[in-house]
Amino acid sequence: MSSEIPVPSPGVDPTFQNTTRRRAATFLTVRGILAVLLGLILFIAPVAGGLALGAFMVISIGVWLVIDGVIGVSIAFRGRRNGARGWGWSLLSGIAAIIVGVLALIFPFSTGVYLGIMVLWFMALGLFLRGLLALGHRPYGGWSIALSIINMLFGLWLALTVFVAPLESLTTLVWVGGIYGIAFGVSSLVAAYRVRKAA
Repeated sequence: MSSEIPVPSPGVDPTFQNTTRRRAATFLTVRGILAVLLGLILFIAPVAGGLALGAFMVISIGVWLVIDGVIGVSIAFRGRRNGARGWGWSLLSGIAAIIVGVLALIFPFSTGVYLGIMVLWFMALGLFLRGLLALGHRPYGGWSIALSIINMLFGLWLALTVFVAPLESLTTLVWVGGIYGIAFGVSSLVAAYRVRKAA
């Protein structure tokens, strides 16, 4: 980190640069504060915070799917009117999107829980497969074998944990999200301070 005064780029108005830096610092500060607050909520009250965040995400996706489905159905009907081939697939796709979107809107908490558990299963499978496939490619010699085995064991442990205690596994996932939110927020606040100091 240098204590020098930043030199304006040639051809760029210094007032514009300072204004841009102040806005960036404000954006980073707001983003950091929101991330820290979300992280604290997820860490302190993982069930309530996770359900609220999951419901918000599921409702957002549900609304998007309904809108996308309506657009798909209208495109299919236009294609049918114009004699386009394959309009039936667009119609089926649009109807399926509408149905899934409506179900997500009707059951946001259940959908959120199932999606969270699916994420954990994919993480477990991904870790195991990554470790298994990395056994054949060893760029770091013996360490590669050790890392591959650790990935495989962690993938198996995660799969077993999700199978035995899926809701508790989701709580842990929410805690990890909370820790990440706090770390991300603090780093954004530090970046905002550095940008503001440079302005």
